[in-house]
Amino acid sequence: MKYLCLLLFLLPLYCFAQLTIKGKVINTVDGKPIPDASVFLNNATIGTKSADNGTFTLYRLSPGQYDLVVSVIGYETYREIIMVNGAMIIPDIKMLPKTMMMKEVVIGGKDPKRARKLRMFKEQFLGRALFWRDCKILNPEILKLTFSKREHILTASTDDFLEIENNALGYKLKYLLNNFVLDEDALNMKYEGFALFEEIEGTAEQKDKWEANRNRVYYGSPTHFLRAILADKADSDFVVRPFCIKFVERVTSDHKRRLITQTGDSTSYLIPRYDTLHVANYIYKTDKRGVYAINYPVDLDVFYYPPGVMHFYNLNLAYGNHRQIGSIDFIDKNVFFDLNGTILNPTGAFFRYSWGITRIAELLPIDYWPPLREPKRKEVRH
Repeated sequence: MKYLCLLLFLLPLYCFAQLTIKGKVINTVDGKPIPDASVFLNNATIGTKSADNGTFTLYRLSPGQYDLVVSVIGYETYREIIMVNGAMIIPDIKMLPKTMMMKEVVIGGKDPKRARKLRMFKEQFLGRALFWRDCKILNPEILKLTFSKREHILTASTDDFLEIENNALGYKLKYLLNNFVLDEDALNMKYEGFALFEEIEGTAEQKDKWEANRNRVYYGSPTHFLRAILADKADSDFVVRPFCIKFVERVTSDHKRRLITQTGDSTSYLIPRYDTLHVANYIYKTDKRGVYAINYPVDLDVFYYPPGVMHFYNLNLAYGNHRQIGSIDFIDKNVFFDLNGTILNPTGAFFRYSWGITRIAELLPIDYWPPLREPKRKEVRH
């Protein structure tokens, strides 16, 4: 507990420190500098272009682990995981020229099935939940789409940045899509790539709308949950309990009669109760600075109570899946995360409920922090 209190005191100062990364991009073959290379932190708003002499500087970093990406036409994409704890100068980034291959020529003109393939891609990549109608792919022509009729599998990729305008969140997203696979028979979709966020210019009214929508996406998200843990607020905003651990409460005769009278149900006195976990039960420090681990013997269910709603799970009363926003089904023993609330091994767990259906249309940059607020809570009984 002393450690958590100390962390709570230091976290605001630590997370909002303004750090820099400096480096140089060169050709691995001849050592010459490469100008105009895109240098950015994956899934963040922090990016730049290399100068004529190949040098670059990234500003406004908070401490944490980042995925540094360098992309330039004619070279293989460079990627490096870096841990930022202070201003740093990294070794020269050596770019490997791509092996040039002849492009396939489709005889007979355009692909007659492309419109259907593109529609399938958009539905799964952008999603069909919040804000998908406000997202527009600006350059869909760069998508390489292939559909296997035999296996019912759609694949997609790009050689350059796919540009996506999100008018609900106020971002232009540049996404370098390495691989996208949709298996219609298995009802399974996965994709991987690198993203750079850019703020869209807008009026004051538009910015207010964007901020409200960003808050709607952020609060209750995995990032919010993990940051709340580090700020020692998870136990007040979230309820975490082991999957299907429950018992029946013993009640007094007077309580039993009162419940039966109120509900008309002769079994209403059999009240399911659930174990709830405190942060110390499932969060651990690691031997790596700024990295933490989620670990528990069974899967975890996560419930969120937004500002203005007072929950009653402190009494261990169960109300089905009311306000459940996620679950963590462990694949690896530990799920690791950093000070930014970024999960470092996303394939180490399977996320369900709202956490499992988030797509590009609801994606926020990892360096997004909502305005500080201290709302009052009102009691709302179930």
